[in-house]
Amino acid sequence: MLRHLIARFVFLLAAICAPVLATPAMAATDVSTPWTDEDFASLRLISAQTQTGSSDTLRLGLEFELQPEWKIYWRSAGDAGFPPQLDWTGSQNVGDANILWPAPHRFSIFGLETFGYKNHVILPIDVAIPDRTQSVAINLDVDYLVCSDICIPAAATFALDIPANGNPDTSTSGASTVSTHAHEIEKFVSKVPLTGDNLPIQVSNVFATKDGDATQLHLSVDGLSNAGVTVDDILVESPLRIGFGAPVAVNKDGESNNRHFTVPVFGLNADQDLASETVTVTVIAGPLAIEQSRTVANGPTDASAQGEPLGADTMAPATGAGANIWLIGLFALFGGLILNVMPCVLPVLSIKVMSAINARDGEISRVRSGFLASAAGIITSFWLIAAVLIAIKLAGGSIGWGIQFQQPLFLTVMTIILALFALNMWGLFEINGSDNLGTAANDVINQQEKGGRHLSSHFMTGMFATLLATPCSAPFLGTAVGFALAGSSFDIIWIFTLLGVGLATPYLAIALQPRLAHALPKPGRWMSVVKAVLGLALVGTAIWLLSILAVQIGLGGAIAVGVGLVLGAVFVWARKRSQNLRPRFVFTALAVTGFLVALFAPGFSKPPAPSSVSTAATGPLDWQTFAPETIPALIADGKTVFVDVTAEWCVSCQVNKKLVLETAELAEFFANDDIILMQADWTRPDPEIADYLASYGRYGIPFNAVFGPNAPKGVLLSELLSRDAVLDAIKDARSTAGLASN
Repeated sequence: MLRHLIARFVFLLAAICAPVLATPAMAATDVSTPWTDEDFASLRLISAQTQTGSSDTLRLGLEFELQPEWKIYWRSAGDAGFPPQLDWTGSQNVGDANILWPAPHRFSIFGLETFGYKNHVILPIDVAIPDRTQSVAINLDVDYLVCSDICIPAAATFALDIPANGNPDTSTSGASTVSTHAHEIEKFVSKVPLTGDNLPIQVSNVFATKDGDATQLHLSVDGLSNAGVTVDDILVESPLRIGFGAPVAVNKDGESNNRHFTVPVFGLNADQDLASETVTVTVIAGPLAIEQSRTVANGPTDASAQGEPLGADTMAPATGAGANIWLIGLFALFGGLILNVMPCVLPVLSIKVMSAINARDGEISRVRSGFLASAAGIITSFWLIAAVLIAIKLAGGSIGWGIQFQQPLFLTVMTIILALFALNMWGLFEINGSDNLGTAANDVINQQEKGGRHLSSHFMTGMFATLLATPCSAPFLGTAVGFALAGSSFDIIWIFTLLGVGLATPYLAIALQPRLAHALPKPGRWMSVVKAVLGLALVGTAIWLLSILAVQIGLGGAIAVGVGLVLGAVFVWARKRSQNLRPRFVFTALAVTGFLVALFAPGFSKPPAPSSVSTAATGPLDWQTFAPETIPALIADGKTVFVDVTAEWCVSCQVNKKLVLETAELAEFFANDDIILMQADWTRPDPEIADYLASYGRYGIPFNAVFGPNAPKGVLLSELLSRDAVLDAIKDARSTAGLASN
């Protein structure tokens, strides 16, 4: 029994570490200049690409590490300072360069308002490449101002070469062109204010009033409650040489979707008027920032904009950040709880049921300790997963929820564990030595159980349940995991801890009220039938994992694993039937050999060649090959594109497909000429798909989005689809002409 538990623990550790072992092959390349160090700051130039690709644009990042209390400035510095100035003289194959300015912080001191960045910031830069078939040689001179109690002008010079892609017209050439810095640059790109008119929140009703020498700019921000955000700060820019103060919220009878603000105006001459002037308004609302240009009206265009100020206090910047992490934490807790009833967790229900049944006649203290141990196993496994993901992220590899199911070793180990669990459920799998040794060992275990110390089996059950549950995504889960993996190491640990607590909640509930287990029926012959059925459920899950393994290593390799498991099971059965010591020893050796064949078979298998068509793209729907670079052209042609990122191991994806996407009603709807179905298969590791998901702050699947003339940036759908949600998203994204054609 003890050796059995040790073997399970070793298998689990090997399964957890499998993604790390596979990371070097997927790791990107470092493309950066050396740091230029000053007493107050360090900076360098980094690239998101290892070579030029199919795009005419190269994305760079100017990275600053600032000492405490020092800051640099935004594009509009405010009452003092100036932003970094870039000189590209001497660069080759470099065109226009555009800095993407992340939303800044407001700094207020002695009545002066300035805007900029502190601590760590990357300024993303999009550089045009006149000839993408040629390499890029960058020579960049940076002049910048850094301030604390004093201000110091500084300069730095960088040289960086980006080689040309041998086949720039091919979007996937087998190797990723994404560097180790791409993810960090994209984190700051995500903080760049959204622009345009079709935004989650909108600036409206912009007008100015004058009372003596005091001028106030009035504006409204619409759609706040619908977007689930509150305004943290508002920055106003004007071509006139004037300044704008911090915004003051105006009370509008508790209305939260549309809020009104006044912004003090400074430096306006007596003969100057803001009416008819164009101002740029940047609204920062927690993780959301938008930027819109508006013409100042002569007076209010909406009488409801009048109101009384909430108070003399100005709005504190970045107040949404703290609330945001607590909200995401709540999402993680609910996501873990809901994961208990998701389809991919149902196969491990047998473990939970048998644990409760076996506890029926146990003492209350033992029931409590057993379920607490299972809960500890769940939470510990989430910590181990978090640690592995942090290690992969620090190494520059791709990370995501459930990506261990892309690793053949993990799938093989989990299949073997399921087979052993099934054999144990049927009463066939038990390792004993001689009768005396077995009796002595059982006596020791019984003594430990009486003392409440033999909890390893319960602990391992919790760990195993968690690992098998990871291919599922659930409502709230995707949002929480995306936040964690896009954030710091602390964010990953914090969110994954709450996910574990959520998944362990049923165990904790029984631990708090152990008599719930005693409400179960008394043990009897019916338990043998239950064990047989639940053993078959575990075998069914093992067969499902073998089907996924066939995609990874080929059908021959998966058959070899299955044959090894069958032989091992047959010899375990033969060992159980034998009464003599020598045959039992031989059958034990043969059973171990069978399981070892299953374990090592993937290493001798040749993976199938990548297919241009998704292996998951089967059924009544006409899926096209995943090509995200073609979506803008399709939208320009009036098409609506439905994107589905799926995988054979993603049970939630299969449920969405069977219960929603492939239903007769939606299949008929998808047959419209203006709808394009595009599917990506993430069953096997694919850097392009991982990068695509990361660009939307997602690190797990299912992922579904709709793009169209009215939604060029996409409408993201929930992890669990519904007919109405899909139809509404397509309706919102389609052009008027497309709707009229139905």
